[in-house]
Amino acid sequence: RFDEFDVTLDVKPDEHFKRDGYDLYEDYHISFVTAALGGTAEVPTIEGKLKLKIRPGTQSHTLVRLRGEGVQHLQSRGKGDLYVRLIVDVPEKLTREQKDLLEQLKTFS
Repeated sequence: RFDEFDVTLDVKPDEHFKRDGYDLYEDYHISFVTAALGGTAEVPTIEGKLKLKIRPGTQSHTLVRLRGEGVQHLQSRGKGDLYVRLIVDVPEKLTREQKDLLEQLKTFS
């Protein structure tokens, strides 16, 4: 004979990821210099860190899709995707030298 019972699970939100079905979303902050010149960043995934290439001229809130880095499908081998939103951090305070360099850059644009 089988008895019926209900199981309730409370899942706490993750500090890095937001979930939508099998897909995950993450906000990742990059520096103004990295956004302008390009570079690499190590972004967290659910299975560790992954190197992400940042293109020169990346704008804030650019969404990058990492295929297969999301949640494992329950009934198949597939995985969802991880979407990384790149947020450019613009410094609030600059040194005099940094201001001078930006003023020089401003004359070229």
